Amino acid sequence: MFGYAWAQVSARPARLSAVLSAIALGTLFLAATAVFAATSSAGLRAIAAAPLTAADVVVDRDPAAADPGADWPALVLDHPDVTATAPVHADTVQLVTDGLRATTTVYSVSERPELRWFDLAEGTWPTDATEVVADAPTLDSAGLAVGDTVRLRSDGGAETEVTVVGVADLGFRPLTGVQYQFYSSEDFFADQSPLGVTARVADGASPEAVVESLDAVLPDSLFPMTAQEQARLAADRFAGGSQQLDLLLLTFALIALLAAALVIANTFTILLSQRRRDTALLRLVGADRSQVRNLVLAEALIVGSLGSAVGVAAGVGVGYAGASLMGLTGDGLHVSASALAGAFLAGVATTVCAAWFPARTAAATAPVEALRSASLSSDVRFRAVHAVGLVAAGSGVAAMVAGTAAASLPVAVAGGFLGAVGLLLFLRYAIARLLGGVDRLLRRGGGVAELAGANLRRSIGRAATATLTLVLGFGLITALATAASTGRATIDGDLDERFPVDVSARVAHGSVSPDTVDMVRGIDGLELVEAPRTQRASVGGLGETTLVGISPELARAAGAEALTADDSRAPVMLVSGDQLTALGAESGDSVDLTVNGEAHRFTLHASTLATASGTASPVVRADVLDSLLPGEERGMVWGIAAPGVDRDVLAEQMNRVAGADPEIAVSGALSERGDITGVLDVLVNLSLAMLLVTVLIASLGVANTLSLSVLERTRELALLRALGLTREGLRATLAVEAAVIALLGAVLGLVIGVPYGLAGVGAVIGETAPLVVAVPWGDLLLVLVAALVVGLAATLFPARRAARIAPAEGLGGD
Repeated sequence: MFGYAWAQVSARPARLSAVLSAIALGTLFLAATAVFAATSSAGLRAIAAAPLTAADVVVDRDPAAADPGADWPALVLDHPDVTATAPVHADTVQLVTDGLRATTTVYSVSERPELRWFDLAEGTWPTDATEVVADAPTLDSAGLAVGDTVRLRSDGGAETEVTVVGVADLGFRPLTGVQYQFYSSEDFFADQSPLGVTARVADGASPEAVVESLDAVLPDSLFPMTAQEQARLAADRFAGGSQQLDLLLLTFALIALLAAALVIANTFTILLSQRRRDTALLRLVGADRSQVRNLVLAEALIVGSLGSAVGVAAGVGVGYAGASLMGLTGDGLHVSASALAGAFLAGVATTVCAAWFPARTAAATAPVEALRSASLSSDVRFRAVHAVGLVAAGSGVAAMVAGTAAASLPVAVAGGFLGAVGLLLFLRYAIARLLGGVDRLLRRGGGVAELAGANLRRSIGRAATATLTLVLGFGLITALATAASTGRATIDGDLDERFPVDVSARVAHGSVSPDTVDMVRGIDGLELVEAPRTQRASVGGLGETTLVGISPELARAAGAEALTADDSRAPVMLVSGDQLTALGAESGDSVDLTVNGEAHRFTLHASTLATASGTASPVVRADVLDSLLPGEERGMVWGIAAPGVDRDVLAEQMNRVAGADPEIAVSGALSERGDITGVLDVLVNLSLAMLLVTVLIASLGVANTLSLSVLERTRELALLRALGLTREGLRATLAVEAAVIALLGAVLGLVIGVPYGLAGVGAVIGETAPLVVAVPWGDLLLVLVAALVVGLAATLFPARRAARIAPAEGLGGD
């Protein structure tokens, strides 16, 4: 049996190339996911454990408990078996250079060489608070080198000028959530209570025994443990965070494998149709149905094994390359033999299962079929499976809509999954009916179009399956693009609601530099920029605060209409919700307040404008502030973005302003949006890249369908050549067929993907923010163009094969 199956495979390797390619890509994705997960998890563990490699014992303190004081590490050093200790400090500051302003973390490095966990690649160790070292990626990103001087500014405004004196050789890129990391001596953190202490124990002493005795004498807010145990816990936290990415990769790998299964089933259907007479002859000479079916499955087993082996081998390299790109290969390549074996078996099982139904159909071939002409029809009739799919799709969509409306993510996900499975079961029938309608349209075009329509009609089932694979890929891409676009629009809408100004910069004392104000005014895309009056004052019930006076134009642009309305009772003051509560008032109440000891009456309204600068600062009209407290101080600058402006470009320009003026603190919608959308963009781009594998597999299916169709219609094409059809006409016929399949797949993908994307993001966001629907029409147009390109590319090899058919050779037989 296997000998005959191998003969079939080796006799027609080109006809099975799509099966080999599809299953190789599917298993490559699975194997790459397994290698990436194992390698990145080991790398994360190495990164998490690295700062503890030089220690034997670690003591952490509870940050929620009372501060034990800066000298509490002495309690650890007093232990008779502890030979050296090093306090652990970390401080988040602002890195300020001539052209850069960025969030930075400064860590302590021990003065004791035996407790330093990294070496230097260049330079010297820091010896006081004015010296730092940094890893090479930090220096490269910031454009710094050994000997350069930068400023580090704390949240309180204190600024330290430091010199880079060395390059840390870490061996990996720290995963700290910020781009820049520096290391300084313990003097940099003078008078600060450390977050923890690392300690070395004497030779021969047991770290476990030291931990046990320390636990008996240290306060309850201090937690000793061995460095090995702490490293394990830290590694588990890091690795746990990577599991979501592993799950995402696995999900898309399974989707790619599903697309491969559709391609494989379609290919075997066509091949077995072409071998219908051979199969009937086998039945005629005594083979029963089970033998015929097993022969086909043996063929699938051989092809699946070859493709899976290639995919697993390539997947090891791809998975390691992915981990390398993310800087997670610090512990070298890690391969799980069981996971790779699972990927191989999954590929083989997918191939055999996909060939099962074509094998059953082939086994049903009657011996008398050997005497008949092969039927090329592949019509799709409405069957029970289609009815089940239609019911499941309707039920799933209803549940998904209900879950989205109720902001229940589990219900929406379950409904979406049920609906997707139902659509996959039903869509092949629906696509076949649509292709029939397209055929009727193509008949009106005559010539090449009519011929292409006739070919689609005769192989309508195969064309429907090829179209379904494209629906799967393009539908997922559309859903993802729609969800990302709507998510960004919803984020923008929520930020606009919470941050009435897009750009806000302030200084701790005095006025914002006129040069900085001019730079903000020079930002393209800001339709209104104003440096409002500010004045520190003592306000009854609020204590020391900053009053802000703005113009009516800015009030209207920021949506603070209450400030511009005429109120005969008293001038309007906008306060934060917390301030309104502190004053015991409600929005719209008129309240007597003292401002620097003088009584004044104000009508209070709660407004987010009062927190636009990052701190609660009551806002009044400029003329009201002038009458209360005359002055010239302008400690803020606010900007309102024009509608439809590219906010990412705005954020880049504002970052340059912040880098040029180290005195300002930047806040506003743009600042928060960058933090949120940065993560969203990474996930979307990663997902799109993975879904392209599914589209690639689908395009292979279209190309293989056309290639096998050319082989199947060799005599017919030769006759058409003999009757005068040119090679260009043959190519055009195949191009029309492929274009119809590709565009229909893309259009259905758009129709299905857009509502799925909207429902998905609606369920995720829930009631946290009003959903702002934003369909990315430009991206969807690109999807249609990409589908057309995929379709035309799929005709290249089939067209070459068809063009080589000579009229006489084709009429002579296959």
